[in-house]
Amino acid sequence: MTKKLTEKYNDACVKLFEFIKMLYEGDVEFKKVINHFSDGEYNGKSNTHVTLNKYLNAMKIFGIKVKKINHKYKMLSSLYKLKFDIDDIKSIKLLKQAEDILPEGKNKTNFEDFIRSLEIRFDESAQSLTQIENSTQNLDLEFSNSEITDQLKYCAKLCQDKQKLEIIFTNERGEEINLLCSPVEQIYEKRKLCLKVLGNNGTRVYDIPTDSIKSIKQLPISSTSQAIPTTVVYRIKSRLAKNYKIRDWERLDKIEYDGSKVIINKNEDLNLLIQRLMRYGTQCTIISPKFLREEMVDRINKTLSNYR
Repeated sequence: MTKKLTEKYNDACVKLFEFIKMLYEGDVEFKKVINHFSDGEYNGKSNTHVTLNKYLNAMKIFGIKVKKINHKYKMLSSLYKLKFDIDDIKSIKLLKQAEDILPEGKNKTNFEDFIRSLEIRFDESAQSLTQIENSTQNLDLEFSNSEITDQLKYCAKLCQDKQKLEIIFTNERGEEINLLCSPVEQIYEKRKLCLKVLGNNGTRVYDIPTDSIKSIKQLPISSTSQAIPTTVVYRIKSRLAKNYKIRDWERLDKIEYDGSKVIINKNEDLNLLIQRLMRYGTQCTIISPKFLREEMVDRINKTLSNYR
């Protein structure tokens, strides 16, 4: 029995690695994928598609993002990441522009494959830089002037100087926040330029829209803190646990005896995350970090006060 299980696990690993190899070589037709996992015996009625979803979930846990687009499976991120700075991103963008003027043929195809092989290996920082670089070409009309350029330069200087900051800004609830923090990077999120900073206690990352900042003061203190993704752990239960679809930036940590699931979420915008978790009501409990638990309690209490 043990020998059969071992052979089964080995076969599963080989199939998974072969599928990853296919994805590295380019987009893979759905029919080819189904045939691969059914050993060519798929008849439209078997549960091969269920098996395929299990393999895709396993890949997601290890950080390999795969998406089905126009009946083809495309690898969106690789297991192995490469670190690129803004100059690298700009160079790759120039290469893509050169690719557009190449005549159709083998050279253009090889060029496209090379660019794609770089892009799927972008780490999180490179993906953010790419988003900024692309988004600044399609800004809102209200930002299509020198103001956005000045903001970009100023945020870049703050990150380069690596000194602690005292920032006063208004949050999405209209509350004025005074924050001691370390600058990390500038990002472009939801059609807004944001300054990503690490809180002074080193546990929380903030994405602060520049248009919500009232004042920034550089302190004569060097910033030694390294940016870390904000990791949130929460438990879901009942029907939510059965039907919950894990996001690309999440992974399943464990399934408990009562069917509850513990989810680990990394680097999602905390305001959006807490709004989403509040909608789950009693079927969701934040385990950590402590400050987010406290914020959830605070928001629930303020919501309840509207009905008293």
